[in-house]
Amino acid sequence: MEPISDKGSGTVCDEATLAELEVLLGRDHLKRLLSLLVVEIHVRFPAGNDDRTAIAQDAHALLASSGSLGFLDLSRCCSVIEQACLKGDDIAIPLQKGRVAAARALTALAALGVRE
Repeated sequence: MEPISDKGSGTVCDEATLAELEVLLGRDHLKRLLSLLVVEIHVRFPAGNDDRTAIAQDAHALLASSGSLGFLDLSRCCSVIEQACLKGDDIAIPLQKGRVAAARALTALAALGVRE
């Protein structure tokens, strides 16, 4: 099974991970987890949030949940955001890339038939 990708932007979701999770957890449970990921993406990427501590915590939480479900691009972006927050670096570009990765993940989840 090929990974879900966005034209020219790399892998959005590793379908092999999703297939393995479906075998381990069952389709219904996996769908519930993916639905929770949709909600979490919406909650953890609000516009206008400038609290670096909250941004780092949200990035850390989303890093873990998205990575465990095979959304590795989003997970990597969240790692970069978290590290930038912790180091005191500029977070504007990492946040923009994270929002793009989040949008791509939401598109892939919708293509899989996952809703909130």
